[in-house]
Amino acid sequence: MQITKKNSISNIQQQKTSSNNIKNDELVRLMLQSLFDLGYNDAATALQTESGISLESDIILKFRSSILQGEWQTAESLLPQIPFISPNNLSKVQFLIRQQKFLELLEKGETMQALHVLRTEITPLGQNTDRLHLLTSFVLCSSIEDVMQQASWDGTKGASREQLLTEIQLFVDPTAMIPKQRLLHLINQSLEWQKRSCLYHNPRQDIEFSLFSDHICDKTQFPTTTIKVLRGHTDEIWHAAYSNDGKYLASVSKDKTCIVWDMKSFEVIQTFKSDVSGSYCAWSPDDSRLLVCGTDFGIRLWDPYSGILLHTFQSHQDQVTSCVWLPDNQHFISGACDKILCLWDADLTIPDAQPITRWPVQRTTDMKITDDGKRFVTIGLDKCISVYDVDGLRITEIVKIPEEGTITSLTLTKDGRYALVNVQEVQEVHLWDLEEREMIHKYSGQKQITYIIRSTLGGHNESFVISGSEDNHVYIWSRDHETLLEELEGHENTVNCVSWCPIEPMQFVSASDDHTIRVWGPSQSSIVDL
Repeated sequence: MQITKKNSISNIQQQKTSSNNIKNDELVRLMLQSLFDLGYNDAATALQTESGISLESDIILKFRSSILQGEWQTAESLLPQIPFISPNNLSKVQFLIRQQKFLELLEKGETMQALHVLRTEITPLGQNTDRLHLLTSFVLCSSIEDVMQQASWDGTKGASREQLLTEIQLFVDPTAMIPKQRLLHLINQSLEWQKRSCLYHNPRQDIEFSLFSDHICDKTQFPTTTIKVLRGHTDEIWHAAYSNDGKYLASVSKDKTCIVWDMKSFEVIQTFKSDVSGSYCAWSPDDSRLLVCGTDFGIRLWDPYSGILLHTFQSHQDQVTSCVWLPDNQHFISGACDKILCLWDADLTIPDAQPITRWPVQRTTDMKITDDGKRFVTIGLDKCISVYDVDGLRITEIVKIPEEGTITSLTLTKDGRYALVNVQEVQEVHLWDLEEREMIHKYSGQKQITYIIRSTLGGHNESFVISGSEDNHVYIWSRDHETLLEELEGHENTVNCVSWCPIEPMQFVSASDDHTIRVWGPSQSSIVDL
């Protein structure tokens, strides 16, 4: 029989766990920090005693205490013994401490003493000149409340000293001064990684994760099955759009009709007909009105629930291709092949009403605006993505991004930072970072040679890219991974347009030249024709 002896504490501290490269002493220290954070002080003390490992050194503990107690002289005397990430960090930490000291003196009404600290202790450091000028201006403030507001500082009765420690920790070696709630941060990082790695992650709402098992979404819950076929049009359907509240869907067709569908009952609630085929539609922000563009030079404003034509706006000299509402629910912009953008007042429905403003541009084929109305983006026959800043009722072009070919579709992410476009010649869908002005993802597989094919983003956190295709299929990719997840069959002709429900991550629609709209949902739902 083999005789073994216990490892000493020093040996245990140097060991790594058998399954990975995590150091035992670091793990124990994180456990200690978590136990103290959770209020299990006795358990933490017992763990320190048994392991022989302390959370932090006596110097760090004394430094923390001096900061929290406002003992500034003691805190600064300990700084030479604290391991900073860089030697240059010492003066930066001194600036933070003395700034807190200065603000607390102002709070106590000791203005002359605060001025002395500013002149003899803070200024000689030569740090953060802009902040120094701001601190100087606080001396002239009429009240401490004004100082606190301008400094974004909540005083000694608030959490300012705890915040000071958090800021100081950015400059200290983390092995000496463990960042706040480090173990929870690592666990949350792991959970986020699992969500990003889950190709079908698409919950109806944020879900609770268990730490006892890895997260993976059930593929059968993903919307890959036709749950309804909407029949009502008698010709090709060129565009479809959900209302902003997700309750209704508007579809426009070559048959010159616009149909409004109730997306709960999947029943037709209104059908109205124009003189020409419809190619584009846009709901007002409050969903009370609907704009329809067609193959002529006008834009028709409808009441989508009564089917009443409210007005036809006419000024363009060529086919109107697209339009967007401004967030004020009153104004909208239209684009056409006549190289003009027009700004309209939707409430001005008098005969011969004219645009408020006209802007000369290239031939426009699609446009989008952010929900806050601050960024306006267009695509055109010049094969470029044009980005505009919006100030009230004025737009200013800030950048024009060239693409590889003809762009047929445009979608913006909710934050307005990214633009998704279909590019015809290369038969790809591209995702652009409009801030960095670079393409960050490409999605391929769909077929697009001849027709206008539209794509969009959807699902939980806009995690999926979806596009129609000339091979009669619907294509779905993971936005971050570029992985083709699904190639959905069902349509009998070109799929022109797709639209993802804004309130239901498990539902989207596809509109086709086969005269139908397919509603897609999880596989357990049964197919129904309407």
